[in-house]
Amino acid sequence: MKHFIKVSLTVYIFYMFLYCLWYVLSVIDFANIRIDNAWAGSLCYIPHGARVLMVCFFRYYSLPALYLAEVSGPYLINSNEDYMMEYINGWQYGSIGCIAAVVIAVELVKWSRVTEGNFSFFKPVNFKNYKFVILVVFISSLLSGVLCNAILALVNTSETIDVLTVVRFMVGDLLGAITVIIAMWIVFTTAIDTRMIISPDHK
Repeated sequence: MKHFIKVSLTVYIFYMFLYCLWYVLSVIDFANIRIDNAWAGSLCYIPHGARVLMVCFFRYYSLPALYLAEVSGPYLINSNEDYMMEYINGWQYGSIGCIAAVVIAVELVKWSRVTEGNFSFFKPVNFKNYKFVILVVFISSLLSGVLCNAILALVNTSETIDVLTVVRFMVGDLLGAITVIIAMWIVFTTAIDTRMIISPDHK
């Protein structure tokens, strides 16, 4: 229980930090890149990086906090009345699709790494190898764009979600997650080089 609480706090704070950063840069349009209010922020959705990293490293312990952050983020942070979450019904269900996409991606990677006959949904996978994390990013981005928009289309029967919207979400999740991973790699590499932290490889 103590471990679950620690993981939940870590996941929630990390996701909300990235969500706040994304909101400031995108929705408030700090960089002045908005084009006709066309959801420009979805082109680089950095909170997807939190979904991927938290599920990869904390497994299913992270899911409740991830969903709580997905749902509470827009209510706590958003102030722009034109932001899509305020007029697209069912985005809470769409968030389930986004998280499910990461879980499915992780399970597919696990499946590909287990010999025939030994597959288990509960078998742990070592994601210290960045190649498997990147693979999860690619798979989850593709699935997230499809699942999230499919759910939103089902809930909002009067709204039309075209192929370009799905592709934009796929690209946005992919670029967002890659951006987070690169940023964290730079931060931790710099910290190790300056001996602010000690690499586990150098004991």
